[in-house]
Amino acid sequence: MNNSSFTYFRFTFLFYLSLIFLFFNFLFRLGLPFFFPKNLPFSVHFFLGLGIGTINDIFALLFILILPFFLIFLPKDSFFYSKLGKFYSFLILFCFSLIFIFSSFSEYFFWDEFSSRFNFIAVDYLVYTTEVIQNIIESYPLVGLLSTVFVLALFISFLTWKKLQNKLHTITLTNKTSLWKRFAHIVCYCLVAGASYFIFSPISNGNNRYWIEFADNGVYQLFSAFLHNELDYRKFYKTIDTNKAFATLQNDLAITNPIQNTNYRQITNTPISTKPNVILVIIESLGNYKYQNQMINLNNLAKQSLYFTNMKSTGTRTVRGLEAIMLSIPPTPGNSIVRRNDNENLYNLSTPLKKQGYDLDFIYGGIGFFDNMNDFFSGIGFDIHDKLEFDSKNKTFSNAWGQCDGDAYKESIRLADENFAKKIPFMQVILTTSNHRPFTFPENTIDLPQGTREAAVRYTDHSIGEFIKEAKTKAWFDNTIFIFIADHPSSVAGKNSIPHEAYGIMSMIYAPKLVKPQQIDFLCNQIDIAPTLLALMGIDYPSSFFGKNILTMTKENERAFVSTYQLLGLETPNYLTILSPNNGVETLKLNPNATEEQKQKDIEKTIAYYQTAYDLFTQNLLKEYEIEQKK
Repeated sequence: MNNSSFTYFRFTFLFYLSLIFLFFNFLFRLGLPFFFPKNLPFSVHFFLGLGIGTINDIFALLFILILPFFLIFLPKDSFFYSKLGKFYSFLILFCFSLIFIFSSFSEYFFWDEFSSRFNFIAVDYLVYTTEVIQNIIESYPLVGLLSTVFVLALFISFLTWKKLQNKLHTITLTNKTSLWKRFAHIVCYCLVAGASYFIFSPISNGNNRYWIEFADNGVYQLFSAFLHNELDYRKFYKTIDTNKAFATLQNDLAITNPIQNTNYRQITNTPISTKPNVILVIIESLGNYKYQNQMINLNNLAKQSLYFTNMKSTGTRTVRGLEAIMLSIPPTPGNSIVRRNDNENLYNLSTPLKKQGYDLDFIYGGIGFFDNMNDFFSGIGFDIHDKLEFDSKNKTFSNAWGQCDGDAYKESIRLADENFAKKIPFMQVILTTSNHRPFTFPENTIDLPQGTREAAVRYTDHSIGEFIKEAKTKAWFDNTIFIFIADHPSSVAGKNSIPHEAYGIMSMIYAPKLVKPQQIDFLCNQIDIAPTLLALMGIDYPSSFFGKNILTMTKENERAFVSTYQLLGLETPNYLTILSPNNGVETLKLNPNATEEQKQKDIEKTIAYYQTAYDLFTQNLLKEYEIEQKK
């Protein structure tokens, strides 16, 4: 045998690995329209997607095969004839077969929940393994699934190994491939794979988001999301002149006597006679349009509240909701500010209250390490009360994500009583967990079975009803403002790249003795909660907020920011404008009578908001001391 013949065997090994990867990706796409016909109705896009998807898979293989390519070329040629060498080769074949098959199974369940291939959410799942693995264990028949994957991988590996052994037996070893040649092979391959990542962009399949996702490769998307979790706005997105951007922002926020290239202004509100307490409840995954029939208590509260019927979330993740509600800022591309470095001491909803002596508590049924929430809230002045800090009497039920909502509300009551006894006004931020897969909750609380979203919504609503019932017995109730608002909807899916119609969330401000009930139908956003609440509390404050007081909003200035981790959108009554990396700008006409002039204004406004928000944050100009000194 010569070197080339043995190298042929090695490349045959990689070729079989490639076939396994391509086969299971093809099989996955083949099954998607049958399992999800609503999103992927049978059409010409199905056949296009199979072809385009195979091309995308081949490019993804360039990265996937780097590791086995490296391993296969390291040992001496004679190594493959030894028992250890054969075991080593089979182990590589089995492990990669297992990974390829497991990823196909995983992507099915990921699509079932998020209607997409792997993306930035999947990256988070790899980072926060404890909560995610426990969630998966409680949500799916994991033993059966893993057993099926293992047996299938073993079966395919044995079939492939038999063919490879036949190849190996036909080769007679006479010498070995030199170390330098092996090293040259590795270097050349890595260079080709690395260069192709920057050259190759996944081929699209029409304009429908579902068919685009259908043709994408999940492993490539996962790798890309990991690399782009923080995006430089000025590098990747459309920009305009800085002075013009800030002037557009200041005009839209109706800032009088503006300071150049800032959104700073002094807000003056009508004072009230008391210092109301604040309990801000951020509810997991509670959309405004689904399962309304299960929200008996919330629907009743809405009639007694400032009820925002057209409130939109800024994103699809909890951290986006926290960022928007607390900081009153449009989403930054990539990672949320909640999870970024240097996010301490940012001016936020609680800053004016902290200046007035309010006690600040963050209450979360899970472990606040998740999504960096403990660091974020402690960095802006809150005391942390996650499940590790709950009073033992308030730990009655927990699942993968932490204590149930009822336990969190009991902890809220306990802390409110303590502050009232000390005559200290308080602000609480409560983040709930129960309306999340695996959708489990205490037995005998509602009349629906465990494990479904519908039941979880019913339990979420039930817990709120019990919470308000208990709060009404307390002396601090009449002087407390309750805000109930979702972090994001349960599912954001649609044909557009940003399906704006799916971002609606439940939102209301309830305080029977302090706030007059009113239904408000203006298009608004989570970033508007902070200025609206502070107006109701009669507090004057220096502001760097990007949000507006919804109570003074008009049809002319209503709008909502909606985003994914890369796409940045602004919805107005006339257009949906979407900014994407590589300076992309897309518009969708929502009002048939909208003009071209309105379209250009919306594009300019969209760029201005996102660009200035990025600039102010990255230049550390949103810190409390920066805003305070501008008084």
